Amino acid sequence: MALPWFIVSIIVLLLLISGVYQRNALKAVSYSRYFSTRAAYEGEDIEMVEEIVNAKLLPLPWLRLESSIARGLEFGRQENLGISTGEIYQNHISLFYLRAYRHIKRRHLVTCQRRGLYHLESVTMTTGDLFGLIRMAQTFPLQLELLVYPVLMDLEELPLPIHSWLGELPVKRWIVEDPFLTAGIREYSSGDSMGLVNWKATARSGSMQVHKKDYTADSRLVICLNVEISDSMWRTVTDIERIELGIRYVATIAEYALQHGIETGFISNGRLDDGGAREPIQAEPMSQLEDILVLLAKLNLDRTLPMNRLLELQAESGVRDTDFLIISCHQGAELQMAAGQLSQLGNGVEWLNIPEQGRDSA
Repeated sequence: MALPWFIVSIIVLLLLISGVYQRNALKAVSYSRYFSTRAAYEGEDIEMVEEIVNAKLLPLPWLRLESSIARGLEFGRQENLGISTGEIYQNHISLFYLRAYRHIKRRHLVTCQRRGLYHLESVTMTTGDLFGLIRMAQTFPLQLELLVYPVLMDLEELPLPIHSWLGELPVKRWIVEDPFLTAGIREYSSGDSMGLVNWKATARSGSMQVHKKDYTADSRLVICLNVEISDSMWRTVTDIERIELGIRYVATIAEYALQHGIETGFISNGRLDDGGAREPIQAEPMSQLEDILVLLAKLNLDRTLPMNRLLELQAESGVRDTDFLIISCHQGAELQMAAGQLSQLGNGVEWLNIPEQGRDSA
């Protein structure tokens, strides 16, 4: 009779233990994950840090964490980390053993292989008792983001003859009268606005005196990236690597221009990968390189409208005294007509061809 009672006792004990784990396994368990930086460049190595805390007396004999993130980040090989790669996403599975009142911090080496905006919205935690009789799961929201900027190239790597045009940019200025800068007073001249009259100086001198306005140098550049491979392309980009090269051109030229004090805008017929409306990118001239790099990291290669139409919208806005650099795989007839409209308004227009991979870009 001892053996049956022993078996029954073991079964009852296992059921009690399983009941305890079912009620308490995921209580007082917290989890966080973060990257060592919010932004990095293509090819750069960073760290992804996982922290998990079991703040109770009950140990967890096994705990499984599973999450998905878009491809483009390469994780180094590590014990207790499994990675399965799909066409678009890769699944990460981490395994832990958590003793009572245990805090574990695990670091993963990550290589940023591709430009992009990487989201990690949640992680699923699964645990149970030692015997596998019960299994509990819970999803933890994370809202984790990583921006990967395009790599900056050397100017010598850009196709000719763009180097000579870039060299002219720092010395090219449009001199305009600035209504907010005053350089003194002068005598009234025919045609001066009455709003310029300095009445105190007029009273002192006995003759009409007006404010003398100063002049300021204004230099503007708008970089236009066309995600079309050809003028007959509809929506899907078929040569992604070629457009990615064009994105690197944008980043490199923007860095050069901003270093020389030239405010730089950016437009593209792609769209932003930020959950907003499917609209083309039309960013006003900026003075910080990081602002442009953020747009390039978020750029989704999904054509929103033909590039010629985007240039026509710029012309319809009446923009003047601006240099437009069109970075494109083609110079179709409609695209050239739209560029001509910008030229007729007094803007400068230059072209930078995105060469096919493996071909001489000169």
